This record gives sequence, C-alpha cells and structure tokens, in this order.
Amino acid sequence: MGRGLYRHSETIAMVRYEKNSMLLAKDEYDLRGYQPAFEKLPTHAEWVEWHRIHGSESLSQAEWEAWRQANGHD
Repeated sequence: MGRGLYRHSETIAMVRYEKNSMLLAKDEYDLRGYQPAFEKLPTHAEWVEWHRIHGSESLSQAEWEAWRQANGHD
C-alpha cells in the first residue's frame, strides 16, 4: 500500500509506493485510506526543507518524527 509523503497542493498528494511515487488527488487519497491523513501531510516546501536538513528520502517526515519520539529525541 502507498504512503503519503507531502501535499503537492491543497488537492493533490505525493504518494510513495514500493518502487515509485505518484501524484494523487485528495479524494482518491482519502478513498484509498492512505496514511498519514491528508491534512497531516507536510507541504512540499516543508518536505524539501526537512530533507535538505536531514538528508534522507527513505523516510517520510511523519516516520522520521515517530522515530525521533520513539528514540527519546525532541
């Protein structure tokens, strides 16, 4: 199943699949039940900035934040 990476716009999300990623309309994103919730996805600018600082594209921002909390950071 895909996982949301960021909000490309107010109605479009970038979704990561096992071997690729694609843009998906919010309605379709919600219908398919992707996580995290569309409203909780970072904006594209936030996602780019996060990866510029942390240098990893293998985790979404939500996954990175969950890892940091689980490991006692922040």
